[in-house]
Amino acid sequence: MTTASHATLDEIIELIKEVKPGIADQAVTADQSVVEDLGLDSLDLLQLSRRITRQFGADFDLDSWNAEADDHHRSVASIAAAVAAGKHA
Repeated sequence: MTTASHATLDEIIELIKEVKPGIADQAVTADQSVVEDLGLDSLDLLQLSRRITRQFGADFDLDSWNAEADDHHRSVASIAAAVAAGKHA
């Protein structure tokens, strides 16, 4: 993983903690599921996608990401990958 990828992952984790302040003191890892492990609900995910779009200037397609949940289990890393792909699209 490149330095830019780490920065993006760290930034995604910070955005998740902003959306879900109850986990602010919790260690969050790339392989955790934002839904099953971190407890984000559909409204939290919508807020997260809007924050991602604003911060990164990349359109995070929440519907497409959710449609592929069987493949990536809604992991933090899958969000970072989607953002990175959106930046280069």
